[in-house]
Amino acid sequence: MAQQTAKSLKSKALSDLEAGKLPQALKKAQLGIKKFPNDSDYHAIAGFVLTEMKRYKQSIPHFVEASRMKPDDAQFVENLANALMQTGQIPRALSYAEHKLEQFPNNKELARVIDEIQLKGRNWRLIIEYITQKLEKDPDNADLLSSRARAYGEVGFAEHSSRDVSRAYELAPEKELIALSKATDLHQSGDKEAAKSILWSVLDANPRSSIALYRLSMMADKDQSEQLSAAIDTALSESEHANSVLEFAKALTVSRHEGLSAALPQFARANAIQHDINPYDNAREEERFNEICKIFPLDAPPPTSGQSDTPTPIFVIGQPRSGTTLMEMMLSSAPDIAGCGELIIAGELSQQIMDDGKTFDADAAAEFAREYRRLMPPIPEGSTAFVDKIPHNYQRLGFILSAFPNARVINMMRDPRDVGLSKWIRRFHAPGMRYASNLESIAHSANLYRRYLAHWNRVFSGRILTIAYEDLVADPKTYSQKAAAFCDIEWDARMMSPEKNTKQVRTASIDQVRKKISTSSIGGWRDVAEHIQPMLDGFDPMLWPEYKFD
Repeated sequence: MAQQTAKSLKSKALSDLEAGKLPQALKKAQLGIKKFPNDSDYHAIAGFVLTEMKRYKQSIPHFVEASRMKPDDAQFVENLANALMQTGQIPRALSYAEHKLEQFPNNKELARVIDEIQLKGRNWRLIIEYITQKLEKDPDNADLLSSRARAYGEVGFAEHSSRDVSRAYELAPEKELIALSKATDLHQSGDKEAAKSILWSVLDANPRSSIALYRLSMMADKDQSEQLSAAIDTALSESEHANSVLEFAKALTVSRHEGLSAALPQFARANAIQHDINPYDNAREEERFNEICKIFPLDAPPPTSGQSDTPTPIFVIGQPRSGTTLMEMMLSSAPDIAGCGELIIAGELSQQIMDDGKTFDADAAAEFAREYRRLMPPIPEGSTAFVDKIPHNYQRLGFILSAFPNARVINMMRDPRDVGLSKWIRRFHAPGMRYASNLESIAHSANLYRRYLAHWNRVFSGRILTIAYEDLVADPKTYSQKAAAFCDIEWDARMMSPEKNTKQVRTASIDQVRKKISTSSIGGWRDVAEHIQPMLDGFDPMLWPEYKFD
């Protein structure tokens, strides 16, 4: 009888919820909590109703209780993660969502929450502020230091990040996440051997660590490949869920042993898992393109801040894997040019303007410039210029060039077929790289990139220098000189040897730029064309007149 009554009351609460009668639904859910305290559904209903009423803070205790009572129910976990984010509890929301994603690795809602947090630089700065306050009371807390290091890295404060990683590792080298962070930091600094040593230690303690297996698969020696391959196969066989990280690790080992062509079906499997969790939205990207073009129309001059402060900003843009890291490393090889890596500031500020729906005029451009410089990581005193090389700034050039009248923009262009293949065989899990795990989406994004550049070249005539990757690697002296002249900086012979640059590299080009400039990767797509045909069919030849499409 009690069970029937509980079911009836629950049904009435849900009916009220569906009818939009939120106060009535909440009242019935609260009554159910009192009458049937062991039924988690009433807490879930109460939490969801409060969420619909935008009373997120009050919803949290209900989702916490529902999740405690049913820890294997992903819905409760999703609701709690979202409520934490909506109430501004960013550090807690991110930590909780990422922890639970290990339990529910293919949960799209958790992936969405994590994406939303990671896409906003102010969230990372909130995390830094929050953790810094906690560290004042507990300065030797390795977990806090590790978390702050990650946040520092996301906003481009590389030295601060390395400092926190090193301290955390000194305090707790046995903790897996901290050890993985230290290995990554060493790899980014060019010390691959030390990084590998730590990763093997992680595997000794946890043979199923997917991140350790993946990172080793990128850098393991041939004599270690057999052992690593066996470890990956074991981890895959014991995994309860589809795991794109392990599948990518497997693909990399197959590629090393049997060649790229043999590995591409495995890369396809890994990418399919990743794309299913976090798909690319062609229509939304088209909408974004049209929205930006309306802000910077062809028939009206763009606004200008009138500010020409120094150091001079140099923005290196292009598709990811088109040579942007190489160009940054070349330019920052000169002693007075600061390489800042991939800064998310321009994306954050431009998105905020678009979200607010405010007019982007001269005053807004000046505010953009001030905020950008305020949020930048510190650069060496005496620097005459700095380089921001986040590739996707090609979408934001209108804001950037309006804010910085003295800015220089170098657009790195590369055969989209080579670029697309390079993306396909690497794991890109950042929110802005969703397209990289789907062949058709890679082509769509590449075509859209060319449309953006066509628009900007008409709006800002003469302010963008395009350099073909193929030309740069074939004749680094001529084209580094051309880039230096365009940026109005003094050319330095060290620009021809970017592999000697000791700056940290935090991109997928981490290993390539530590080697001498080479033309070996040009045209590699031809050898595996049959495996990437959907991508090849998707390119619009009219947008790529520099390259021959049969």
